[in-house]
Amino acid sequence: MTRDQKSLFKSLKKDKHRRAFVDMLIKQQAALGKFHAWPEIYARKCKKKRAPLPGGL
Repeated sequence: MTRDQKSLFKSLKKDKHRRAFVDMLIKQQAALGKFHAWPEIYARKCKKKRAPLPGGL
């Protein structure tokens, strides 16, 4: 996630919007063809912080 994307994510207040944002990031990463492990790394980070996984990762 870029710094701008991280800032935008933090500004989102509703879980619905956060889930949609993470889904968009996953699709963006898939389209770029890089960072195939991003969803797994993000899920691990959420688990470590004991945060719910947005977007059903």
